[in-house]
Amino acid sequence: MKKILVSAILGLLIMTISGCGYGNPSEDYCVAGSVDGVYLCERRLTSYFDTTISLKLYNTENDDYDIGEIFSYFEDTVAMYHRYFDKYNEYDGINNIYTINHSLEAVAVDQLLFDAIDFALVNQDYILQDNIPLFDIALNPVLEIWHDARESDECVVTDGISYCPVPSLLIDDMSFNTDSHDILLNEENLTVGFAKENMGIDLGGMAKGYVSKVIANYLDALGVTYLLNTGNSNVVAGGVNPNNNDGLYYIALTTPSTYQPYSADYFLYLRIPENLAVVTSGNYQRFFIGIDDEVVYHHIIDPRTNYPGGYSMSVTILYEDSAVADILSTAIFLLPLQEAIDFVNNFDGLEAVWYNYDGTYITSDGFSDYIYQA
Repeated sequence: MKKILVSAILGLLIMTISGCGYGNPSEDYCVAGSVDGVYLCERRLTSYFDTTISLKLYNTENDDYDIGEIFSYFEDTVAMYHRYFDKYNEYDGINNIYTINHSLEAVAVDQLLFDAIDFALVNQDYILQDNIPLFDIALNPVLEIWHDARESDECVVTDGISYCPVPSLLIDDMSFNTDSHDILLNEENLTVGFAKENMGIDLGGMAKGYVSKVIANYLDALGVTYLLNTGNSNVVAGGVNPNNNDGLYYIALTTPSTYQPYSADYFLYLRIPENLAVVTSGNYQRFFIGIDDEVVYHHIIDPRTNYPGGYSMSVTILYEDSAVADILSTAIFLLPLQEAIDFVNNFDGLEAVWYNYDGTYITSDGFSDYIYQA
């Protein structure tokens, strides 16, 4: 799901503009770091997944990779998965989620899209409630209703906040075909279809995490040191940071707020080692306030109720696999707090922090190891 803002603090450093002296001396998107011989080379994309996606390379004299080639791969990969995962638009020459959702028959897709859907189905059962996965890619029929409610012409915008009618009549006492077991994959023919009518797939809940995983795997294979920030909600650190003496990356977690569309305040700073992802799910980046009841209705829908769920304003999790982390953050957000804490404490390699409505936060047992006291 779309998430709480997570901002990368660039080592709390002052940097000057310079050209990269190693992989591509002519590149103009590099700045000198605080450590001699280290250059930070960054590319930002703003045309995909309705957000800003950035890749920062930590380039030194020991690196011989081609910066331009890496940034080209970065943009090509983001653009490709943007088209694959798009459920609102079709594209010439490819079958994507839109094609699948609007076809009456099984659709043949590219191997990469097939693999992404299969990955979601394999990994969405980490957290089950009443035998229902709290992360459910088959929830699209319900998600469409809430999306349309947020985009309705009946919404009134005041001080940047949308006040919209709640679509209760379209949800209450209604039945939806949202069982992911009714998504039919044929590995031999690479087809995707549905066992029942009026079904649909939504990969938005893991899209940025999955794309981050694909790009991170590519960069790791090249031995590149990097910080990948996918949508200010999914940050992946790769390699030992040569620009900080401790080799770590410094991340700031934005304070959630449903009283304004964006908050520049931070409630926590983290020190992150290599090969770790930081992923956040929250109730405040995509939401509206009920025009009649003044209740906040956000985009993280509980498949048990078909209404927005959750018991805190946000949860940020730390895990090595960004795609699995994206799935887990959504499901964990929907769990009652104590159940969520117990789950995280018993899941190997997973840590989390929850931001509560009263402005306090609570952490899993090992999360304090990552907190940075400025």
